[in-house]
Amino acid sequence: MSPFLVTSAQAESLPAVGTLELVPRNCSLQGYKKKAVPEFKIGSDFIAYASPDSTYAVTRRLMDAAKDEIIIGIYDFSADYMKDLLLNAMKRGVTVSLMLDIDSNDEQDLFDELKKFGCKAVPAPSCAAKKNRFFASAHEKIIVIDRVWTLIQSGNYSANSIPFNEKDGGDPQHFVTGNRDMGVAIRSKPLAEFFTKLVRSDMKLELGGGDIESAVAREARPEPDLVETVPKRIPAKLFPSKQLTPDAPVRVRLVLSPDNYMAVVPDVLRSAKKSVYIEQQYIRSDQPEIATLLSAIKSARQEHPKLDVRIILGKLFSAKDVAKEKKNIANLSKTFGLELDTHIRYIDTSRFVHCHNKLIVIDEGTALVSSQNWSSSAVAKNREAGLVIDYPDLAKYYSKIFESDWATAFRKIPIPRKRATVSPEAVARGNFVEVRAADYQEV
Repeated sequence: MSPFLVTSAQAESLPAVGTLELVPRNCSLQGYKKKAVPEFKIGSDFIAYASPDSTYAVTRRLMDAAKDEIIIGIYDFSADYMKDLLLNAMKRGVTVSLMLDIDSNDEQDLFDELKKFGCKAVPAPSCAAKKNRFFASAHEKIIVIDRVWTLIQSGNYSANSIPFNEKDGGDPQHFVTGNRDMGVAIRSKPLAEFFTKLVRSDMKLELGGGDIESAVAREARPEPDLVETVPKRIPAKLFPSKQLTPDAPVRVRLVLSPDNYMAVVPDVLRSAKKSVYIEQQYIRSDQPEIATLLSAIKSARQEHPKLDVRIILGKLFSAKDVAKEKKNIANLSKTFGLELDTHIRYIDTSRFVHCHNKLIVIDEGTALVSSQNWSSSAVAKNREAGLVIDYPDLAKYYSKIFESDWATAFRKIPIPRKRATVSPEAVARGNFVEVRAADYQEV
């Protein structure tokens, strides 16, 4: 995709990227029967990873080792180098299945190309579909490899959420910046079997129960593209992935939307005794389900007055976003006792494109890695997937990254700069990043 350049006047007339809506997500939904969601005891390998540092390196390593099958359910897929990984796998005889929430022309082109070369490609049964609409958005990020490895993460297959850093942990001299995102890969046949069945079941919802091979691609929507200047600095500390094998099986709870997120996560938050660390791109504190989550944190603080609650949020994109965020911060303070700077900061956009993460760490012992934003749609109407993992060694990996991000995070509501024209000379030097609405819009 070739991003277009905008003049200063055009830039000022455009809506905030964070409010762009590629597909209306308030469509009427068909009746969805919630699934029974199991939990697992897993004693095999875990790999913790994060963007922009290590997501691509881990993903490539596992995909290049695939021998039989790769199954993907994902919201945004636009990075050509990720398409190339799948094409290379198919050339080796690996079967690839993809369910994609298609709402842009470049996604449609990528979808069609993969399908042409043999990918079992199915549009998601979301509001982006013409007929079978069961979820507002199919916003999950599920990857299953050889029915052994399962990857669950916050990041899409966009250039900002899975930057092309080939070295695990990134090369400081040749670092590709991007969003803060996190993920986990788990070697477990039972877990992989569950997620394989889940993605295939959602595919069949789109197909009306028909054969996956009969999928017909949906018409794509035009996507508004913008470019921004690249962050000037790299993260204060770079984190390679970490492979861990527990001494004894650990508890892994699945949290799916719309199935059971609100049945599990409030209790997880309420259980906190020492600390709650959260990275989210936004918190819609005036929405009912999100108020329930925040009330759980408030209850934990009442039980444990010294509870360390810290939250890092994403960037803002316009004066309208700033006005909304001021009201949000006021509500977080008045209703839930969460104060700017002490409890809430904003990602350092001189080091990251955005905070696209959806991380929760409780007492540095339990971690939630997931795709759910803190909006009512994400926890109650979308297809989303996450894992609550009771494994201190894993939780501490994410906690260290959180602490690094917190140390450089902005202590006040950041005022967006006016969008400046990105000059042809700057583009020629590669001094820009593409702004993809799918990474920023509220879902």
